[in-house]
Amino acid sequence: MSTAPTDPPPVRIGEDRHFEDFAVGQRFTSGPREVTAADLAEFTRLSGDDHPLHTDPAYPAGPGRPVLQGPFGPAVAMGLVQRLGLVGDAVLGLLDTHWHYRRPVHVGDVLRLEMTIVRCRRTRRADRGVVTRHMRLVDAEGRVVQEGTTAVLLAARGTGPDPVGRDFGSVAWGEALAARLGPGTEFAEALASWDGTIGLRAGDHEVHLRVYRGAVIEVAARSALGASFTVEADELTWTELMDAETNDFTRRAMAGQFAVRGNGYEYLRLTRPLSLVVDAARALAAQRREAVA
Repeated sequence: MSTAPTDPPPVRIGEDRHFEDFAVGQRFTSGPREVTAADLAEFTRLSGDDHPLHTDPAYPAGPGRPVLQGPFGPAVAMGLVQRLGLVGDAVLGLLDTHWHYRRPVHVGDVLRLEMTIVRCRRTRRADRGVVTRHMRLVDAEGRVVQEGTTAVLLAARGTGPDPVGRDFGSVAWGEALAARLGPGTEFAEALASWDGTIGLRAGDHEVHLRVYRGAVIEVAARSALGASFTVEADELTWTELMDAETNDFTRRAMAGQFAVRGNGYEYLRLTRPLSLVVDAARALAAQRREAVA
């Protein structure tokens, strides 16, 4: 049975947060930030991008008013993170940014940042870790203007070990799932006659659970013969599934939030065992939240 998730730990604004202070599912919302004519002028000067789309309201292909340059959005998002007080001496560097542009940004728009922690992974050095954040810039009407993920390297207070349940798609996460799906469980009984491999992918991270007669006999980043099928979604979708009041994996899958590669027939046959895997994942996520709270 799944454990109902607790609320993410409260935001402690202004504290210098280290790697251990973050947990998958934590959410942060900034205050409003108005886009001004000075912003447009300064960003045009700084970037050197003075295309008429950004500088000429009469530009024929434009919307009738200048559009801020695309990179203005992630720059504002990083500034709003700074306002939240989530960056300090523990921050060692920004590792990557994957960004999507949904709507144009104009002078006069009022933006705020909605940020969700979607992955936490300690590095091999153990005294630091990587925290991946899904960021959304939202306008005054609640529409998503830009969004993406950024990964930041943070110093850790110690060297672990860490509670599991926050690094979706990793081998360690898969091993923790396997421990919860052992002999005598409903999962083992449901797959008592099955021989195959279940793949689970979150973003760029994938783990394979090799199952033989109800037992998970191997957990690996890749199985020798590949997965019978792989269930995949982005990290935010996995996080939202972990935080939902109930295990609504089937509904999300039917809504297209999860995709399946491989043998679709086997996937459909294993709907119930997959739901039990999600129950185990939700229990792991709840365990991590309780450790941070």
